[in-house]
Amino acid sequence: MYHSFTDEQLLSLLRNGDAGAFNAIYERYSRPLYLYILSKTDKGETSKDVLQDLFTTLWEKRQALDIHLSLRSYLYQCVRHKIIDLYRKDATYRKYLQQLIEHFDAQPHNISETYDYKAKAAEVFEAINRLPEKMKEIFMLSRFENLTIEQIATRLELSQQTVKNQISKALKILRTHYTQTDLLTVAVVLSLLP
Repeated sequence: MYHSFTDEQLLSLLRNGDAGAFNAIYERYSRPLYLYILSKTDKGETSKDVLQDLFTTLWEKRQALDIHLSLRSYLYQCVRHKIIDLYRKDATYRKYLQQLIEHFDAQPHNISETYDYKAKAAEVFEAINRLPEKMKEIFMLSRFENLTIEQIATRLELSQQTVKNQISKALKILRTHYTQTDLLTVAVVLSLLP
């Protein structure tokens, strides 16, 4: 039924909460958007996450949509912003890892101790990087930028409970692979960074 509708008609129905219109938009644009995202990220799972995040946001903000361009242009513009955010987060992660390594280089520990700390910190950061994208983002905002749960919830437009749950899950995942001492070592080093 919806396949013959124009984008403008689907948008109008979507604004009114029509799930069928949303599904038609998804069917119409998900594959080309996924291929576009994949061409920019070269990561299948990341591309799926970005696509899911895009359509989740589209549904959640359906009543407030203010689209001046075509729906197609709007979706591709949103995807470009999400990809830029993804690269920005990745750059932030690399910056923290580099700062951590530089901190270890500046410390007058013996070589084997320094190597152990560097290796352990790199392992923990790699584990953090393997967390699901949204969980990693929330965890990094909490632990590396020292934002409160309320600030994170506001910034990411999530409920405070969702933020708490994501932080708890991230810690649980990290604790299954690393001892409390490993995590404390990284936390102490991070607190010493400028």
